[in-house]
Amino acid sequence: MARVTALEPDRTGDGIRVHVGGAVFGTVAPRDVRELGLEVGEALDGGRLSSLAARAEVFAARSVALRMLAARALPAREIARRLIRRGHARAAAEAAVDALVHAEVIDDAEFARHYARTRAQRFRYGPARLVADLRRLGVAEREAESAVRDALAADGIDPVVLLREAAARKLRTMADVDPVVRRRRLKAFLLRRGFAAATVGEVVKELLAP
Repeated sequence: MARVTALEPDRTGDGIRVHVGGAVFGTVAPRDVRELGLEVGEALDGGRLSSLAARAEVFAARSVALRMLAARALPAREIARRLIRRGHARAAAEAAVDALVHAEVIDDAEFARHYARTRAQRFRYGPARLVADLRRLGVAEREAESAVRDALAADGIDPVVLLREAAARKLRTMADVDPVVRRRRLKAFLLRRGFAAATVGEVVKELLAP
């Protein structure tokens, strides 16, 4: 029967590296060591080995998720997707993400509000584009819509003002374009930016009036 031959802190000090049969088996959280009752010299049957392996996989996925978050904020579903693409088992990826959500390391609502605020100010994106982009990142539709609404209101951002600014910027790049083509391209551009079609039509008509 396999035996635990060493328990030592990993390089970060955040986990415990478990040696079984003289070789590194995996790294787990200190709580896992306590819950599994691991001690040097402890014999492990198949069930406990399987449990240890599962927890080590979750810990590995958690470590990768934390590195992702250190680089940039991401919502829960997007982190899980990226973990799975990197080869982590779905169950381990989802368990790791759930733990980080529970620990409030991942906060989809805060992420969505920050995302909406920065994209609106930096790129002049309209509400529909902001919601669509958040949905593609895995934020639930209702939460995305609420975050966009709250972020714009909190910063006093008027979508119509954003639309006008986006239109003015685009027009400066089309000074030499045929008027008919310019109108068509400007409308398409603003619709892609996520502004309401009716408002786009009104603003384009006003800006391109003879």
